[in-house]
Amino acid sequence: MTISGISASGHTVPALDANTEAVHRLFACQPRLVAVESALRAIPGMQRNQILTSGPTLPFERYTGGQREALLGAAIYEGYATNRVEAERAYAAGEVVVSGCQQLGAVGSLAGVTTASMPVVVVEDPLTGDRAFCTLYEGDAADRLNYGKYTAATRENLDYLHDHVGPALGRAVQMCGGVELKPIIARALTMGDELHSRNTAATTLFVRELLGVFADLSADDARVLAEYLFTGDYFFLRLAMAAAKVMANTMRGVRGSSVVTAMAFSCAEFGVQVAGTGDQWFRGPLPTFEATKLNPGFTADDMEFMGGESVITEVVGLGGVAQAAALPLQRSSGGSAAAMIARTTQMYDICVAEHPDFRIPVLDYRGTPVGFDVRVIAETGITPVLDIGIAGVGGGQIGGGVARAPLEPFVLAAEAIARQ
Repeated sequence: MTISGISASGHTVPALDANTEAVHRLFACQPRLVAVESALRAIPGMQRNQILTSGPTLPFERYTGGQREALLGAAIYEGYATNRVEAERAYAAGEVVVSGCQQLGAVGSLAGVTTASMPVVVVEDPLTGDRAFCTLYEGDAADRLNYGKYTAATRENLDYLHDHVGPALGRAVQMCGGVELKPIIARALTMGDELHSRNTAATTLFVRELLGVFADLSADDARVLAEYLFTGDYFFLRLAMAAAKVMANTMRGVRGSSVVTAMAFSCAEFGVQVAGTGDQWFRGPLPTFEATKLNPGFTADDMEFMGGESVITEVVGLGGVAQAAALPLQRSSGGSAAAMIARTTQMYDICVAEHPDFRIPVLDYRGTPVGFDVRVIAETGITPVLDIGIAGVGGGQIGGGVARAPLEPFVLAAEAIARQ
């Protein structure tokens, strides 16, 4: 681990003691998957008529495009409406309430829609008992609610997750006595994953953890899990997100610390939270792309931001900051290998530490950069690199890319820390 009063670029790192304390808390965290339950049962404070979505909480009328479509579909799915018009009225009348996922300790992928009946993974920090939650991966289907599409196929898939996958996975996790996630993450980084846009190795390693109990599962549970876990490489992303949230939460409340503890965006804005300022969101414009790989037939005019909280992985030293560990992504979103290595190398300039457990082989097993310092970001103008999926204007995923967070929220956060 490297923690110094001077960053790699020669800039002074303020609040050194507070930042050191913050990242040491993160390093000590050992996130563990302990359950798969319905959101209503698992998430403290979750209400039956509450629907969670990505980004700092906004009034319903401010949600637009695919994120709004996902919220409308969620209200229909939960039985508060039979069509979009009725769903609009339900939100307007307060019969359905929308909140940002992280307001309740959850994290959401893309639109981030989480409803009371949906199964969520429950990841716990054994040291503190703190928990974080994330919905299950919807698979590789074209019609996914979190990509802004609600159709008969979407509903059928959500019902299958609710009726079969969630319960089967929950029983398997209980039989295992829980699953330690940090060793999987650390090893996957040495196998070509960065735990955001690429989770191929991590998903495979997780399946191996479950193999020991497969013989004890019912035939139906074993079949359901085999079909679900072996049909896509992105399952582990949801575990990585919840694990990252638990790890990031350990840094919250360290007075004077200028280290970022959360990043998230909606269809309208990007927000960050900082260790020294608690639950306050500092908000700014949406990210901008610097590299994209779109599916055939799509152009930049087809891209839409409809939210995203998977960037919590970048907060703890994964995702975009660890691009150099995931060079296979150059074929799908990252650009050239040289560009990916350069992005990771640049991130050391705005982070306060190197992770002692998360290491990058191509950099001679150097620890991933971790601990975004809002003061250094404000001073240098260098913002975090984000690996994200690209949604289409009409819904669905149309590609993947590399984005940069906007500067404004970090400047606002740095000013707030300075006032302390």
